Amino acid sequence: MDTIKVLVADDHTLFRRGIAAVLANQENLEVVGEALDGLEAIEKTKEIAPDVVLMDLNMPRCSGLEAIQALQTEMPQVNVLVLTVSDKEADLFAAMKFGARGYILKNTEPDELIHAILHIAQGGVIVSPLMATTLLTEFKDLSAGVERESIQGTDADLSPREGEVLQLVAQGGSNKKIADSLFISENTVKTHLRNIMEKLHLVNRSQAAAYAIEKGLAQYKE
Repeated sequence: MDTIKVLVADDHTLFRRGIAAVLANQENLEVVGEALDGLEAIEKTKEIAPDVVLMDLNMPRCSGLEAIQALQTEMPQVNVLVLTVSDKEADLFAAMKFGARGYILKNTEPDELIHAILHIAQGGVIVSPLMATTLLTEFKDLSAGVERESIQGTDADLSPREGEVLQLVAQGGSNKKIADSLFISENTVKTHLRNIMEKLHLVNRSQAAAYAIEKGLAQYKE
């Protein structure tokens, strides 16, 4: 595995240095930069082009949510993993809506943090188990609202292959892993994903994973 470059954005110096120390012991991870607020996170991400940005939410000048939104617009290929003390529903939903690939809490064990970084660097989506129930509850409420009829009406329109791709997305598979599993190209996987989004009225991979989990195709890793 190629070395994964990580940028740590947090306004608390001691916490940033602690994360850097934890990751320094991993031969396939390298902390290539630190940022003390959202603006610096955006600037250094453009300059360094890390594979993963560990993003705190509550920071001065520019919040983590604002930084995620800006990065999604300017550098959508960057994988943002939110690492925060906030267990607020609004923060979780906003982060995933703006394009974060993961959301975990700061009380996460070091091994779980490392797993999360590796997982989203490979194209997966991950949410802290403590927050997963909240995310799924919100999605159930959404599907029970005005969009329920259209979502249910189009769910049956998924082809067998699209159903397989959706299930693998829910299991956290990257595009490459999905392609290898189904013996198809990554471009074909991307085409299937676009079709799935359109048919299910979803806007990103995180919502697709949540939808599939809500339908019982897979479960978040405990």
